[in-house]
Amino acid sequence: MRTPLPLILALACCVLAAVLGATLLTVRIEQRAIDQTRQAHEEYVLGNLRNTIEATLTLGLSLEQSSSLQRLIEREKSGMPDIRDISIHGPSGRVLYSTDLGLLGAAMPPAWVRAGGGRGIWCADDQNGRSCGIGLRDELGRDAGGLVLVAPHAAQAYSLQAWLARGLPTLALAALAVLVSTAGACLLARRRLRPFLQAGRILRDPAAAGDVRDPLVAAARQASERHLAIQRALDGQLRQLKELDHADD
Repeated sequence: MRTPLPLILALACCVLAAVLGATLLTVRIEQRAIDQTRQAHEEYVLGNLRNTIEATLTLGLSLEQSSSLQRLIEREKSGMPDIRDISIHGPSGRVLYSTDLGLLGAAMPPAWVRAGGGRGIWCADDQNGRSCGIGLRDELGRDAGGLVLVAPHAAQAYSLQAWLARGLPTLALAALAVLVSTAGACLLARRRLRPFLQAGRILRDPAAAGDVRDPLVAAARQASERHLAIQRALDGQLRQLKELDHADD
């Protein structure tokens, strides 16, 4: 018994398509989880630091007068390796405190200016990384400046590198599994269907070989022998009828 090549190819394509779809879905779910985790972490850090800084402002000090804020952000930065920089800027747009010493006293980067200004958390991506910030309020609810976190670009699950690292090995294993399973199915089907094939050959040709221990093959052999016996009996009766016809003549 031969398994048709189109059937094997169709099965292989179906399995590969299923694996490809599952890989795509897994990568997208992972990317969503990465984005949600990053967003939750940014909101948590910004919220805690804002509460601490605004608690300082309730004492009547301005941001410029709170020199302890530099130590605060440096301490927070040292415990968060996934955060590259933490900066605090005043309402005028000048960076007052920052773990990036190159930003001290400088004007806010343009990306911060464009994305900031809202009352909630804002985020902006540029070639240098991802910036997220939040506004600060003094004890009277006035604008006192802002707090900004800068982090490297988060890992992208849905990327060429991820496909090369995960998708291709998965597809290769799937192709191997398809070949192995198809070969196993063919061998199993051939073994299971062998008695039927032998029985069919015996019914077509009584001289064909077969496993006489198999009940189906033995039954086919008996049926073939009965058929031959009946055929020989019919042939004998036909010869007798012909001989009677000749005797009458």
